Amino acid sequence: MGANPPERMAVAVSGGGDSVALLAALVPYCRDKDVELHVITVDHGLREEARDEIALVTDLCIRWNLPHHVEYWVGWDGQGNLQAAARDARYELIANWACANRIGHIAVGHTADDQAETFVMRLARGSGVDGLSAMAPRRIRHGITWVRPFLEIERMTLRDVLRDAGINWCDDPSNLSHDFERVRVREALAVLNPLGVTTGKLVEVADHMARARDALDWQTFLAAREMADVVHGVISIDLAKFRLLPQEIARRLMLHTLSWTSHSTYPPRKDAVARTISAVRGGGTATLDGCHICVENGMIWVFRELNAVKDIVSEVGDMWDDRWVIAGPEDDPDFEVRPLGYEALANIEGWRNFGLPRAALAASPAVWYEGRLVAAPFVGLDDEWSAELDGGKDAFFAALLSH
Repeated sequence: MGANPPERMAVAVSGGGDSVALLAALVPYCRDKDVELHVITVDHGLREEARDEIALVTDLCIRWNLPHHVEYWVGWDGQGNLQAAARDARYELIANWACANRIGHIAVGHTADDQAETFVMRLARGSGVDGLSAMAPRRIRHGITWVRPFLEIERMTLRDVLRDAGINWCDDPSNLSHDFERVRVREALAVLNPLGVTTGKLVEVADHMARARDALDWQTFLAAREMADVVHGVISIDLAKFRLLPQEIARRLMLHTLSWTSHSTYPPRKDAVARTISAVRGGGTATLDGCHICVENGMIWVFRELNAVKDIVSEVGDMWDDRWVIAGPEDDPDFEVRPLGYEALANIEGWRNFGLPRAALAASPAVWYEGRLVAAPFVGLDDEWSAELDGGKDAFFAALLSH
């Protein structure tokens, strides 16, 4: 947990061996460090056995005098990847509960085996350096710091510790089902183990990949600092310098620029990014991931596509498009923030003097009242109104070095 543990934290406990072992380790740690420990369990509503698992966790919390909370997931619609949907829902439910209870740190029981299994699954999908990199021991997601203290410990070691301590856990029957890729990978690793392809070796390789990823991120950051700028949330990149970048650094810079601009949960597909890079290197235009990419005056411009934001409406003071806060002299709820649009832009004298592409200005936030344009901060229409970018322009560069 580091040299300065938080005043209060939580641990996610499903009832399985990994999370129960984590709970058992955190109880004495938190008492020694005077950390207030909470326990959170998520019932996905998918298995009857979950009741017994929750009961086991409840008994452990009574034994150790810990508060235990259960969240219930009711969002599965039968579409898509069940395990991925359950995982995403679990993180969101836990994060929402933690925020409501002023808890900023959550411990989860990922092990070295989880690292090795994830590495093999991503290898089978042809993942690159990022996908094959080791899990981070701590990361921020949904505004919560998630910590993984057991990433270098194998699953069987944790179970041996629990047996020695006389602590029970529940085995999830889905861990034996060949319907799930992770189970099939787990069995394949058991076959590869005598050949030296062990959990420890795969974790070691994943660590090497993580260091390679960090080096690439650093080079991408340096490239961005040299050739990119952020003006009103619009990214400009020097085309001549971009053309000289190694392919991987150019890909990373473009991918980051698109993801930062669109705030998308998942990055666009690799082949789509490659086509976009090819287009702009040739001086062309593209749209991808809700972004418009064009070349003008020797610069690559990346900004929100008007079609992607045309229906986004918010009140003054609220976040618009998850990026902008508009402030001004009026807070009447009848004032709306929505895109400026081409028609309104054409009626603003001197808009070309602001140095941004026409399409970028059309997609910029503006203030409207009963269908009448009140303010357009990007083009200086009514100086009493302002548009503040969430995190400021430096957030674009800082995000290049975070995972």
